[in-house]
Amino acid sequence: MTTNNLITFAEALWQSGIAPALLILSIGWLSARFDRNKRLTNLLGIAEGAVKWAEATFDGGQTQKAQAIKWITDHLMKADKAHLFTAKQIDEAIEWAVKKMKEAEK
Repeated sequence: MTTNNLITFAEALWQSGIAPALLILSIGWLSARFDRNKRLTNLLGIAEGAVKWAEATFDGGQTQKAQAIKWITDHLMKADKAHLFTAKQIDEAIEWAVKKMKEAEK
C-alpha cells in the first residue's frame, strides 16, 4: 500500500463516520480507565490512614482489620462513594496498606 492509498483509506474512514466513532469510543474508554485508577488511588490512601489508626488504637489483628474496614466504610459513606468499591477491593486495599506499613518498618 502506498502513502496515497493510506491517505485515501483514512479519508474514507473519516467521512464514513467510522474513524470519529472509534475516536470517541477510545476517548471514553481512556477516561473511564483513568477515573477508575484515580478512585483506587484514593481508596489506597484512605486504607493507609485507616490501618495506621487501627494499629495505634486497637490490639489484635482481626480487631484491627475489622475496625479499619468500618473506618473506611464510614469514610466512603460520608463521601457518598461507598457504591464505587466492593468489599474485596476494600479488603485488598487494607492488605496493601498493612504490607506497605510493614515494609516501611524494616
